[in-house]
Amino acid sequence: MPVHPPAPSDLGELVDAYARTVQNVIDLGRTMRPDDATRPTDCPGWTVLDQVAHVASTEAMVAGEPVPDLDVSGHAHVRHEFGARMEKYVESRRGRSLEEVLDELEERLDERLRVYRSGTEWASTPVDGPFGRTTLGDLLGVRVFDIWMHEQDIREALDRPGDLDSSAAAHTVSRLFAALPRIIARDAAIEPGNAVVLDLTGPTTGRAGARVEEQDGRAVGIPLFTGGADEHPDVVTTSLTMSTRVATRLAGGRRAPEDLHVVVHGDEDVARRVLAALVITP
Repeated sequence: MPVHPPAPSDLGELVDAYARTVQNVIDLGRTMRPDDATRPTDCPGWTVLDQVAHVASTEAMVAGEPVPDLDVSGHAHVRHEFGARMEKYVESRRGRSLEEVLDELEERLDERLRVYRSGTEWASTPVDGPFGRTTLGDLLGVRVFDIWMHEQDIREALDRPGDLDSSAAAHTVSRLFAALPRIIARDAAIEPGNAVVLDLTGPTTGRAGARVEEQDGRAVGIPLFTGGADEHPDVVTTSLTMSTRVATRLAGGRRAPEDLHVVVHGDEDVARRVLAALVITP
């Protein structure tokens, strides 16, 4: 079952998804009440203002800003090298007002769109991404996922739900679906002979899953619903049904499974292990 609405299928649609989710962060920031910027969010240690600063500073990183030379070791929420790198960018903007950070983000959006809407040649440009060397086109896919996730962090903190049926939301769901075979077989260590299906009820809807087979002595996740007609042994299927919001809060590691509404049909232990492993963010 395809994701609906559909995820971006070409570079132009991906650029449009990027522009919309960044603009949403700006619009949320421009319409906050005076005390909203200091509200805590689902990212430990980060306020709403820190979330906006993260989006702005990561766009600055994409544009070539070097990692600030700052000590962030005193922050309890910094748990690894990647987190420390991101925290240094946020730390460099602490002390700035919300309006100043929003002004920077607006400038960065204009700057990036001049590049992204200049043609398609830029997409093959080699760049340093957060996880190593990549291309600017592939990095944009990561940025859409990341910014939309932080947009949702801000919306959750402000109790202003929305944008759960956009192309950026569909892009995020598609990334989760693509990771499911690995999550089920490797991260959750579900035994061969099982299958797990994830059903999203909306606003972005879709279905994905995988069955687990043993190949060369190890468990491998085989995607379901691919349209293929290959025969395979019978499996025991566990189905997990949830909303787009719940799925993406889990995918971002923002909430614990027991704090969210999920309907399980099948093996409760399998469900528990998959839900705990559903995180696809660092």
